[in-house]
Amino acid sequence: MLGNIINSVKGQLTGELQDQFKLDPQQANQSVDLAQNHVEEGLKKEASGGDAGGIMNMLKGQKSPKDSPAMNGMIQKYLGELTSKVGIPESVAQQVAPFVVSFLMNKIGSNVNSQSDIMGMLGGGLTDKLPKGMGDKLGGLFK
Repeated sequence: MLGNIINSVKGQLTGELQDQFKLDPQQANQSVDLAQNHVEEGLKKEASGGDAGGIMNMLKGQKSPKDSPAMNGMIQKYLGELTSKVGIPESVAQQVAPFVVSFLMNKIGSNVNSQSDIMGMLGGGLTDKLPKGMGDKLGGLFK
């Protein structure tokens, strides 16, 4: 589901990257493709840390991704790949990375109504990564 959401806004986001940051079409496309992997990884890391409420706050715009250690780390990795893999100058990548992540969080958030939606979106297997007993305590939220 996460991939479907990102693919549905890819054209809009690549256009924004070209207009606002003067990226060429190939750089804009690569930036969005890389972001999809990083955002999914960051959300899964945050969820496996037991902070589904924090994810909801990010997706609903009540908390910045930079305020979450897991998501901030993901943004930094993404920024590094924007420079090393896509060839975007670091000064531009420092602006692009948080913009893309915030844009995607906003779009994902508009498709999420509850914490169980988040877990469904991130896929199975999260129960195994939660701290011992946490999956049971959440009342089957991850099943």
